[in-house]
Amino acid sequence: MSLVSFMFFSHLSHMPVIETYCASVTRNHDYDHFLITLFAKNDVRENLYSLYAFNHEVAKIREAVSEPMLGEIRLEWWREAIEGIANSNPRNHEVVLALSSTFHQHNLKTDMFTKIIDARAADIYDKNPANFSEFKKYLSCTSGNLMETAAWIVGERDAHVLSLSNKVGVAWGLIGTLRALRYHISLKKISLPQDLLDQHGVSKKEIFSMEATDGLRAMIEVICMEAERYLHEITSQKNIIRKNVKPLFLLTSLSRSYINMIKNAGYNPYKINEKETVFPRQCRLFFSALFGLI
Repeated sequence: MSLVSFMFFSHLSHMPVIETYCASVTRNHDYDHFLITLFAKNDVRENLYSLYAFNHEVAKIREAVSEPMLGEIRLEWWREAIEGIANSNPRNHEVVLALSSTFHQHNLKTDMFTKIIDARAADIYDKNPANFSEFKKYLSCTSGNLMETAAWIVGERDAHVLSLSNKVGVAWGLIGTLRALRYHISLKKISLPQDLLDQHGVSKKEIFSMEATDGLRAMIEVICMEAERYLHEITSQKNIIRKNVKPLFLLTSLSRSYINMIKNAGYNPYKINEKETVFPRQCRLFFSALFGLI
């Protein structure tokens, strides 16, 4: 074991063993958020896991249903579940019960969750976003709002820092869409904005056949550059981000690692191999946490 690996896992070994349901869901289905949460304060860690577990439950609806109407029913179930939480009458569901505790402990608002649920309705239909602006608005309401709520949970109330938290989520969503392209193809769904497809002469047929054309690679590069623009804006204002919120911004470190991975694949999303980059990505995460880098 290398020195860096030893330091990383030694750091984690001093943290309490987490065996709650929501932590397990996050670890198994959203490992990057699980990792960065290990660097958060003990008293909010489980609250964050309940948030990420909720996000997983809503995000997985598209793959769990055979037709949009069934997806709409599940989304409505979660809208009602959030309303029940707000009225101190949570449903008997492991994630809902944990989220209810988080909701009242941190004075959360229903719209923090309904924004995510409503935006996720787009997932259950096969139509992709009409343009890049619409796509980024969707990401702001989903992964962006997720990180903004996480920042609220750890105690952030400054509107500007909350906005930066949202932008972390947008950058993360841009990169995540590229990482998930092959998976989306398996669901017969494309999440890439139509105007970018048209500008680069990329057809949906080419994507479904997994053809890495010059146009597709150029479009992937544009999306990576947009994610980098968000990351640069966040880094340029890092001095206003307080210590207790910084663990959430470790996503910037992971984002840059994934962008480098995509670049090294020649912007070919079908050649991305995340397993090969696990160790350097975790090393970068550890040193970013150690030195408070954003």
